[in-house]
Amino acid sequence: RYPIFLMSSSSYVVENATAEQQSAVDDLVKQFLLTDDNLAHIIKEFRRRMEEGLAAEGKVLKMIPSYVTRRPDGTETGSYFAIDLGGTNLRVLKVTLDGKGGVKTEQQKFTLTEEAKARTLFDFIAQSVETFLDDRNLRPTGQQPPINMGFTFSYPVQQTSINSGIL
Repeated sequence: RYPIFLMSSSSYVVENATAEQQSAVDDLVKQFLLTDDNLAHIIKEFRRRMEEGLAAEGKVLKMIPSYVTRRPDGTETGSYFAIDLGGTNLRVLKVTLDGKGGVKTEQQKFTLTEEAKARTLFDFIAQSVETFLDDRNLRPTGQQPPINMGFTFSYPVQQTSINSGIL
C-alpha cells in the first residue's frame, strides 16, 4: 500500500509518516517550490538565453528565427494540406478551417521504409500524397487552383525564409 499525500498550502503531509520521514518529504518539496521572485528570475534568464541564441550560433540555447509574420485568429477559412515527416513515419493531412475557430482534420500515416530513408525519400513523399488524394477522391484535375500545403520536417534545417531552408 502506498502512502497518501495530502497537500496543505505549500507542504505535503504523508499519512502515518514518522517525524523523520515527514521531514525528508518537507525537504524534498522545498526543492521544487518557486517564489514569485525566483520565477521572474527564471523567465528573465530564459528570455535572455533565447535572445542570445537568436543573435549568434554556438550559444547555450540554440535558436532559429521564425519567419511567421502573424498568428491565426480563428477566422481563417478553407482547406489546407500538410505533410509531417518524422524519423519513422510520414503523415499526410487535410485540415479544413470553418472561420469560427473550428477545425476538421483528415489524416493518413505512412511508415518510412529503409529504402525511402536512404535513397527515395522524395519519391516516397510524392507517392504518399498521391495515395492520400486518390483515397479521398481529391486529386486535382487541373481546373482548380494549386493545393496549399505546409511541410513539417523533423530534422535539422537552416530556415532562410518562410518557404525555404538548407538541409
